[in-house]
Amino acid sequence: MRKSLHFKKQLMKWIVFCGTLLFAAFYFFPVFYMFITGFKTENQAAYPTLIFTPTLETYKEVLNSDMMRYLGNSVFQVVLGTLITTVLSVFAAFSILFARFKKRGRGGSMYYWFITTILLPPVAVLLPLFIIFSNFHLNQNSWSLLFLYVGFHIPIGVWLIYSFFCDIPGEVVEAARVDGCDGLRLMFRIIVPIARVGIITAALLVAVFIWNEFFLGFNLSSPMTATVPVYLQKFKEQQGQFIAKLCASTTLASLPPIICGWFSLKSLIKGLTSGAVKG
Repeated sequence: MRKSLHFKKQLMKWIVFCGTLLFAAFYFFPVFYMFITGFKTENQAAYPTLIFTPTLETYKEVLNSDMMRYLGNSVFQVVLGTLITTVLSVFAAFSILFARFKKRGRGGSMYYWFITTILLPPVAVLLPLFIIFSNFHLNQNSWSLLFLYVGFHIPIGVWLIYSFFCDIPGEVVEAARVDGCDGLRLMFRIIVPIARVGIITAALLVAVFIWNEFFLGFNLSSPMTATVPVYLQKFKEQQGQFIAKLCASTTLASLPPIICGWFSLKSLIKGLTSGAVKG
């Protein structure tokens, strides 16, 4: 009887392991294929095969193309956009939860207002934004696109950071207020240090959202201010069936968020799971 139960447990473990392995292979094969295709010539990429002579010529051509300008635009948007969005989201979340809005009983309505704006699709405001950008030539300025990204991602930042602020015990806040720590001192000395992992998590997610943003960048930017996702789409249109260059460009565009996520994986996992173990 015991041997039978042990055999069933081992069999179930192997079934789960094999299923997970097959799912991972199915999920990562397109990424692997994209990666190796970047080391092919266009002739080799036209006839898919796993056996070929690797070459760096395709990557050299991509690095010598306009992609570096688009990559620089993306880095500019992500770094400044994430910084501004995170700072403003921290102030907004703190105000809603701890400061005047809560004291006046309006914290809930303000929070729901931020949440509601997340549901607003960008296409709903594309036409007025396009008219404004065209009339004032804002599509020639990277700062215009930056403030647009910040405006669209602040609600997400407030939503995430507010949820982490809610996990802070009320006793800690009340004790700090009794000791005379209120207002900005309360935020910088108590709230932000306690919720720093959550704030970092929110910043990382906002950075990923901005890096991958395509719709607004495609419709409201110029070739001089466009980001990498826009470049990849235009690259395919202009270059036709240059599959190897497209795969090499996509691989290079994927490296910054992968590297950033790898080094911040511990903080990201800790932040995303902090609420799951509460209590």
